[in-house]
Amino acid sequence: MLEINKQKMNYSLQSGKVPVYVTDEDGNIEYSSYTDSDGNVIYYLDKDGNKIPKTTGEYTTGYEKPVVFYSSISNKLSEALIKEFGVDNSTNFVQIVEDKGKLPLNVGSLVWKRSDVRYKDEENTIVDENSADYIVKGVADEGLTVDLFLLQKNVK
Repeated sequence: MLEINKQKMNYSLQSGKVPVYVTDEDGNIEYSSYTDSDGNVIYYLDKDGNKIPKTTGEYTTGYEKPVVFYSSISNKLSEALIKEFGVDNSTNFVQIVEDKGKLPLNVGSLVWKRSDVRYKDEENTIVDENSADYIVKGVADEGLTVDLFLLQKNVK
């Protein structure tokens, strides 16, 4: 791939299920606490000294720490992607073409091109999937020399 055409981006792979946290009206995570006899709010802490977030009892998809990478991205879809995934309207899709095995992207991975990676918590450990620019919708890795990744624009 031509190095001059590569752009700095970030990706984050899915990492399994994580708890859904209770948030306030501004979207900030609420933490488990109690009020002492003097009216001070005391937060419960885990063994590492971090505040313990309140959970809803539900689970959602979690993501790994985002990784910086450089690649070319194009809104001109290859014929192979159009045929393999049946995309007939390319206005919401882009593609990444990369040397075979260079990127570990899979369906459901997140990609940031223009936007900054945002997090849902103060410790920057819970990736805000809504901050991503794209979601990987398809991977065509049957080729001998390149892998093709179909990305859908993430509506914000």
